[in-house]
Amino acid sequence: MDIVKGNMGWIEVIVGPMFSGKSEELIRRLRRAEIGKQRVQIFKPVIDQRYSKNGIVSHSGLEISSELVRNGAEILEKVAPRTEVVGIDEAQFLGDTIVADCAKLAELGKRVIVAGLDTDFMGRPFEPMPRLLAVAEEITKLLAICMRCGNPAVHTQRIVASEELIVVGAGGMYEARCRRCFEPQLAHQIIEEQEKRGASNAPAAARGMRSAF
Repeated sequence: MDIVKGNMGWIEVIVGPMFSGKSEELIRRLRRAEIGKQRVQIFKPVIDQRYSKNGIVSHSGLEISSELVRNGAEILEKVAPRTEVVGIDEAQFLGDTIVADCAKLAELGKRVIVAGLDTDFMGRPFEPMPRLLAVAEEITKLLAICMRCGNPAVHTQRIVASEELIVVGAGGMYEARCRRCFEPQLAHQIIEEQEKRGASNAPAAARGMRSAF
């Protein structure tokens, strides 16, 4: 950001696929604010307790204390009047109102730093992050490394059998993939393969039961 004069708030958004360093960059900016003696409050969604209940933890192991919230409205309730910087991780899990809630915080003169996924496991825009990008003063788009070929990766590849939009996980459930290696239908294909294996095993199991009598 350029130098901001007066008591003006703004919104910074950090986006990218999983394993691109979003939480690490968020932690870096928040720690710099703390070093600068600014009053900081940090939040993350209650749904995300993969590594820690009381802190934001990057995949590389960096950690900073945070509070759990269910939605953006709870952030507005918890932010103290004297707070200068508000950090929010995994904002895509905090509901549609997070855009208006971040705007409200900025109007109150807060520096709002938000991290989250901009696309889902199918490669589609992950609402409400695109709308948050539209109202932000500063946007940082990070890339990961494709776990298949080593090229810059912009996608999050789900490698487990689920077509639910929100499945919280990390390594073993997701991979970073480049445009060429990304397979948006992979989760659906895994489900179909499991169903076929289950159907083919059923007659064998039935024969085993008949032979037991």
